[in-house]
Amino acid sequence: MLAGLVLSSGCDDKRAVKTGDNAPAISNNDIYGTHVSLNQLKGKVVIIYFWTNSCCGHGVKQLEPFYRKYKKAGMDILAINEMDSTKKVAAYAKDNALTFTILKDEHSMLLRDYFAIGFPTILILDRNGIIREKINGNISMEKLQTLVEKQLKN
Repeated sequence: MLAGLVLSSGCDDKRAVKTGDNAPAISNNDIYGTHVSLNQLKGKVVIIYFWTNSCCGHGVKQLEPFYRKYKKAGMDILAINEMDSTKKVAAYAKDNALTFTILKDEHSMLLRDYFAIGFPTILILDRNGIIREKINGNISMEKLQTLVEKQLKN
């Protein structure tokens, strides 16, 4: 599926989101059926975390204490799962006591809109919904903390 996405997009990266761009719209139901919109999160620093259970489950678990530490300061997380069933993702969230928002990207539309070409792909949005960081691959919690704190100060 990922190869198909890359091939269908060709070599033209004009569609790729970059730092400084407005984040593409997100309007979807989370894994529990609650509607979530990126517009609802204006005024917050938002981490968007594209992941799959097979490669990034450990990284998603590490986000929970980070989320609990910074949510009152105005940070939120949208973890967007690719390739796993909603049932599997919901069980994973329950087993790991994950309390931040988890979405399923059933038809990989968000993956395409954000031009996420690997897992994890992590984006940090400022309080106005502008992409301030795009990280392809893993990031340490210390580095993530530094990047988020920078946005929270603005």
